[in-house]
Amino acid sequence: MANPDGSQLSQWLTWKDGIERGAIAVDFEVARKLRDSCSALRAELEMALGEVDWVSNVKGMGTLQSGIDLARKFSLKASGGEDSLEKSLVSHIDVLNEMEAYFQECVTRYFAVEAENAGRLARHEVSGS
Repeated sequence: MANPDGSQLSQWLTWKDGIERGAIAVDFEVARKLRDSCSALRAELEMALGEVDWVSNVKGMGTLQSGIDLARKFSLKASGGEDSLEKSLVSHIDVLNEMEAYFQECVTRYFAVEAENAGRLARHEVSGS
């Protein structure tokens, strides 16, 4: 699983800012479904993150130094290493949080525009009725 870099996170922040300024529009149903999907995936990744400790203590590689070194290497792949599963999951969760906030902003903006339009229409008398 590739680690999302900082540019992906900043891209979602930029798009969220575009929604807040009204420069970007996403269909309400699409935004709602994507927001819910982000939330569900984030929950799965958080559950996996909670289980990282279970795989971070590798045993059974023997008592030779090479076995001990290999066990340590695999343990660091799970947690504590530079490219560990733990860091990757945290990074993905961070991006999903921004994605979810982006799509929530789309939903919120939809309702704000809807209320504004309804208020505007309510102030005008409709002829012929």
